[in-house]
Amino acid sequence: MTVTEDLTAAADAIASLRNAAAALQGRLGETVDVRRLADDAARAAADLELLTRATGAAAAPAAGETVYIPDGDYDPSLWADVEDEGLGTLGRSPGVTGTADGPGGRAAGRA
Repeated sequence: MTVTEDLTAAADAIASLRNAAAALQGRLGETVDVRRLADDAARAAADLELLTRATGAAAAPAAGETVYIPDGDYDPSLWADVEDEGLGTLGRSPGVTGTADGPGGRAAGRA
């Protein structure tokens, strides 16, 4: 194998490790051991990037990394002070389409 092929094989193995760590995190939760495994995989990826630069080899194309998105509810404080898209501001009646002097308001029919 050439150096480039070895680097590509290492990149693929690290991507597989990162995907496996994400899957374990989904099944086991955010435990210390799972977090350590994910951190080690990230460190290995950074070390491989440094090695790739040091050898002057072309960087291997990044494999599609699976990103785990938890199924649990998000912290409600994330949604404080936001508006529902398409529904407008909280407390506003859904049937109101404008202000008193704007489109659809009371003054719309006056000449």
